[in-house]
Amino acid sequence: IYQLLAAILVFFGLVVVINIFNRIKAGQESRKLEEKADTDLLTSLNNKLATERKIKEYMEKMPDEQGLLFVLDVDNFKKINDTLGHAFGDEVLRTLGHSIGAVFRATDIIGRTGGDEFTIFLKHLNEEELLEKEAAKLCNFFKNFQAGEYVKYAATASIGAAVFPRDGKDFETLYKAADTALYVAKKRGKSQLAFYGDEGSKSEGLKR
Repeated sequence: IYQLLAAILVFFGLVVVINIFNRIKAGQESRKLEEKADTDLLTSLNNKLATERKIKEYMEKMPDEQGLLFVLDVDNFKKINDTLGHAFGDEVLRTLGHSIGAVFRATDIIGRTGGDEFTIFLKHLNEEELLEKEAAKLCNFFKNFQAGEYVKYAATASIGAAVFPRDGKDFETLYKAADTALYVAKKRGKSQLAFYGDEGSKSEGLKR
């Protein structure tokens, strides 16, 4: 009887272990599928939907915690495609995606949200001087950014910046503010960074 009970316990123990293992494996597979669905295949960054969702989640959880949104376009990207080819254009975007992730924290949100448009959202920037510091960091990145394995191309970007929640308490309003600042940067002659609503004192040139 004791041997039978021991065998039954061992059997049920194995069943429990197998079930736990299967649940862990299923959870891992589910997370992999979610990550794949959220990922831009060219750059390995967040895609448009994932970027917007993650920013909105932060806004809902931290409505009073200051953040900084950058919206940037690669300058003269159509010219890159037309003169150097679409494959080289993809290489510029791929290199930009892989490189820019190393500039900011792993907790920040970085995504490719259009053809040559990238969106960056920096969390927990409650001190005003941090806004200028992060803007300068992004400017310095583009001063040194180059793409291409054999032919090096020094790509620049026009950047618009907006502060959460000061410039917008929801994603749509904040994005519109950053996009307005992006237009100002482009109007200045591209290769510029402009803050929404204070373009005079909070602006950086990206020219080499």
